[in-house]
Order: sequence, then C-alpha cells, then structure tokens
Amino acid sequence: MKILLIGDFSNYHRALSDGLRQLGHDVTVASSGTQWLNTERDVDLRRRGGKLGGALLYARLNSTLLPRLSGYDVVQICSPLFVELRPARVSRVFDMLKCRNGHLFLTALSTDSHLVERLSGPNPPLRYSEWQVEGCPTPFALSDVNMRREWLAPEMVEHDRHIYANVDGTVTALYEYHKIIEDAFSADRLAYAGIPIDLQKIQPAAMLGLGQADPVRIMVAYPKARMVEKGADRLVAMARELERRHPGRIIVDEVTQLPYSQFVERIKQSHIIVDQLYSYTPGTTALLAMAMGRVTVSGGEEEYYDFIGERSLRPIINTDPADIGETMRRVEAVALDRERLMAMAAEGPEFVRRHNDSVEVARRFQRFWEKRINS
Repeated sequence: MKILLIGDFSNYHRALSDGLRQLGHDVTVASSGTQWLNTERDVDLRRRGGKLGGALLYARLNSTLLPRLSGYDVVQICSPLFVELRPARVSRVFDMLKCRNGHLFLTALSTDSHLVERLSGPNPPLRYSEWQVEGCPTPFALSDVNMRREWLAPEMVEHDRHIYANVDGTVTALYEYHKIIEDAFSADRLAYAGIPIDLQKIQPAAMLGLGQADPVRIMVAYPKARMVEKGADRLVAMARELERRHPGRIIVDEVTQLPYSQFVERIKQSHIIVDQLYSYTPGTTALLAMAMGRVTVSGGEEEYYDFIGERSLRPIINTDPADIGETMRRVEAVALDRERLMAMAAEGPEFVRRHNDSVEVARRFQRFWEKRINS
C-alpha cells in the first residue's frame, strides 16, 4: 500500500515507517520533527515562529504541500491536532486529506479533549494519571487553572469530535489510551498496536563502567515544558536524594530536549533510565532503554502486562505516584545490587522484541487497516 503518516510524537511514526517499509509498503512521513528531537521525515511540516507562522504553514498545506499529501491508500494522523494550527484549520486540513486519499485513521498518541475530560472528571477510567491520583488533583492539574478549560473549549471539543466521527478507525499506542477511548469507538473501529522500536537501529549495548567500585549512573529524561506533567519534578528529587544518600555510588544525569541521535547516545552511557511517573505503560524513552539493555523506571503495572499477555518478564521498576517513597526504595534496591541490576537489564531486549519490534507493530497496523478497508 501507499501510506502517509502525518504528524509525529517521540519518533513514533518514523519508527513505524521503518517497520512498514520492511513489510514492502511505500511510506511517506510528514511531520515537524517533534520540535527539538528533529526526527527524520520526508515532508517537513515545521511551523515558523512569530504571529504569521500558522498562516504561512496553512498556506503551504493548501498549495505546495497538497500534491505531496494526496493519492495515498492509507493516511494515519498522529492525533486530532496533527499539525500546529488552530483546531478549526486542522479540521479543514483533515477534510482535504479525506477528499484526496483512500482511508484515514487516527493514532491515539497524545492528549486531546476526550482524554482530558475523562481523566480530570469524576469516575476516571484509571486509578491515576497526570490529572489525578486516587481522586486527588496532581501538581500538574493544579499548575495552571486555565489548562483544563482550554482543552475543553468548544472549538477544541468540536474539532476532536469531528476527527473521532470521521476517521475509519483508531490505533492506540498505550494501554492507558486504549482504556480511555474505548467508550468513544466501537470495537471494530479500535485496535491496540503499542510503541514501535526499530530493532535494526536500536540494539543491546554493553554497560560500561559497572565494576564494584564504579558508580551507578541514573539518567532522568524529560522535556522541560512537560516536566510537571510527566512527574519529572518528583522523579528528579527522588534521584537526587539517592545520590545524596550514596555519594560516589550513584550519579544522576538530567537530560532534557536533546536531538534524537544525541539522546540515544546518552542512554547508552547510563545504567538506569528514569522515564515518567503517571504511566501504567513504558513510554518511548523506557522502551529505547530496555532495547539497549538498560533498567528502566517507568509505568509497569500488572494491568498493562495482562493487557499485552506478558506472563513472565518484568524488566521495569514500576513507579507509584501515590507513594514516591516506595518508588525510591525500589530504585535504590536495584541500584545497589549489581546482580539484580544486570538481571533486570537482560530482560529488556527480549521484552521489546516480543511486544514492540517495529515490524510486529507495523503488522498490527496492517491487519487493522485491511480489516477496516475490507469491511
């Protein structure tokens, strides 16, 4: 098939494109490069700075870019806001794509109004999220009183409903996203695929500097603008406390907003990678680290393992946003026990091979597309 992947977050669509190409498809990735990550793409959708940035991008999409975004069998958008424009303009771009291509699908890969409404309202579908933990608002939810109102503004809600109603189906990247939006799509219009990791490019790498006298290097990775949303404010404090308790035995490295290639190299230099606090599921950073044979601190709830059918491997130190002290004790126990650290690290590559190999994730997309198109 001829496939267009438009928009991207955390290199998701780029890694997916590699898997799809290995299956023989003709794939084009059109994205902004996810800002500072500057991920690879075939069509550049970056928005220039300044007041005219949106108008200029919209003009390009309506003129010079339109022929390059037409004539595909399948178009997969990364979220309802798949280009950096106001919701009303994104709706018009979506309608243009729908008129000029075969079938349009959504990747549930980022926040939208439906997610915010369900997670921040009464009776959320998850025990915790970046919006609330066991019924109490999180620091993120309290950080900006206007944020929820902006996500649930009429223009935003109308746009997201337009996308939900008019895509041919939705593929979810995380267990959490699947649980949140399963009330918005019939079972035949919804499928789970997971996060793709290109195992031809990301392979196990030997841990350097891990003798008994060497310090354990803990890397905490987060985007500056989303530090509180990801819980990195609390995770950094946790890691720094471990560094203070064990001088010379634990060293902490904070990494923010590096280009993708440099980011991957920093992972290789570390032993334990701290990803995010409010997730049931390992995110892209955690999976990259696991594929390279590093211990990860991220979402690793039993609900997630049950959802993907994993019965034996447990390569993740699960974060507990309701008890950061317990999370710290788990990390400390692994960091100070070389044998346990190495054993957990060894499970990572096999876990990613089973569940997140980009070719297998691409097959899940392909099977869903074929099922929906044939129906």
